[in-house]
Amino acid sequence: MISAKLIKDLERKGFRLDFPSYSSNEERIIAILKEDNERLFLAIPLLLMEEFDYSAIIKKISKKLRTEFDKIIFISNKIFKKEGIDQSYLSKIIKKNEIKSKITDGEFRYYYESFKTFISHKKEEEETIFKDEIKIRGILNTNKALANIFAPGKIRIMNKIFKHELLTNTELKYYYRSIRPLILSILNENLQKYVRIVESTKKFS
Repeated sequence: MISAKLIKDLERKGFRLDFPSYSSNEERIIAILKEDNERLFLAIPLLLMEEFDYSAIIKKISKKLRTEFDKIIFISNKIFKKEGIDQSYLSKIIKKNEIKSKITDGEFRYYYESFKTFISHKKEEEETIFKDEIKIRGILNTNKALANIFAPGKIRIMNKIFKHELLTNTELKYYYRSIRPLILSILNENLQKYVRIVESTKKFS
């Protein structure tokens, strides 16, 4: 088995390994339970935020693991109530299957603090992805705007300058002769005001 430490370290370097994914939430929960690892059990409340088939899960796990699963369901239900997360379906599962379990304050705190940490990390990752998407859309919009004004050859030279790459003598002469005049026109404040008026004025009677 590949070391988890090695995989995470390689991911930070940009390397990714493709692993088969689970086809259902039930499969994920069953896989975690069968690992019989307390640290992995902490992930189950996150999965219980989605609906799942309780009967399908308990058919594939031992009686001991079912006891653990029932306890985590109780803890998750309490966490969801505390966090204002809709847990009506979880309450229905508890009532329908007559699930009973005793949980200590220590067990609840252990799961609750971990849950809050995981949710916080998830939000941070989502915000990072959102910012990256905005950045990509900005780049695409910029490239589209450039393509509407400049020819591909001019854009190539401008990109070299933008990346602080030195131009050849030929490129430098071309920049001052054909590209710079356009840039100065675009930067002209009076021209900007003029085109804003043109764009905002009604064009049809």
